[in-house]
This record gives sequence, C-alpha cells and structure tokens, in this order.
Amino acid sequence: MFKFIVPLFLIVLSGGLFFSYIDPAYVETGNLKEQQTEYDDALTKSKELREIRQELLAKYNVFLESDVKRLDKLIPNDIDNVRLIMEINQIAVKNGCAIRSIDVDSVTGSSDKSGNLGPNLDGYESIGLNFSVDAKYDDFVSFMNDLGNSLRIVDVVDYSLKASIEGVYKHEVNIKTYWLK
Repeated sequence: MFKFIVPLFLIVLSGGLFFSYIDPAYVETGNLKEQQTEYDDALTKSKELREIRQELLAKYNVFLESDVKRLDKLIPNDIDNVRLIMEINQIAVKNGCAIRSIDVDSVTGSSDKSGNLGPNLDGYESIGLNFSVDAKYDDFVSFMNDLGNSLRIVDVVDYSLKASIEGVYKHEVNIKTYWLK
C-alpha cells in the first residue's frame, strides 16, 4: 500500500505544483512576450518618426528666417487680437484714416458655413473684426488696398458707408482673418 501512496502523492504534488506555480508563470511569460513585441514595435515607430522629424527639420532649416516670419504673419499659429488691431491701425494711420469703435467678434472657426454639422476638421480658425473708419474716400481706398496687400489674410465680409457734409465719410467695415489650429 505504501508503494501506491508515494507515487500517488508525488503525482498530486506535481499536479498542484503545475497548476499553482508553473502554469501561471508560463501564462505571465507569454503576456510579457506580447508586451515586449508591442514595445519593440513602438520603439521601431519612434525611430521612424525621429528620422522623419530630422528630415522635416532639415527641410525647415533651408528656409530663411525672414521667410518663416512672413509665413507666420500670413497665417499665424495663434490669434493676438491686440497685435492684429495695432497692425490695422498702423495701416490706417499711414493712409490718413482714423479707426473708431473696434469690436472683436467671437472666434467663429470655419464651421460657420450653413449646413455644417459635427466637429470642425479644417486646419484653421477665424475671427471677425468690426470697426468704423473716418476718412476721405480716396484715403479709405488706399487703406483697403494696403490692408489687402498686407501679409495677413483678410476677407472683407461687410461694408457700409455713411455720407458726411465735410467730405470725411464714416466707413463701417467687417473683416475676417484666420490662424492655424
């Protein structure tokens, strides 16, 4: 009988050892191998992205700094209302115009087109400015030409004119300008 108990005990002990220690360790090793594969893939992708970044940085460094500043002025990365108003006022003063009552519209984004539903997937946002300009007609035309020829992209959305006896008219202008998201 002792001959049957010792082998049976060793079989039960080895089964218990297998199910309590060896099988969970084997499963954990498999999970760790999967994680290692994921990490290796992530590392490979990060190396590829680093190479792409270096290539793009080399292309970016070819541009002159003055050209980069002009591009940043054309479509800036963020909107600076004060700087925008100062630029427009500087153009107005240069042309003998006086800007009155500047009003900044809320950030409209490019989703203000009628019929659009859902998130704005465009790469830019826009902001509106309403202001009035006191100027003679010829000075105002020069102001609008200089505003249109400036580096910043500006769309005239609305315009109205109020006559005056003195020859200085009140021009109501509503413009929209853009920046990158």
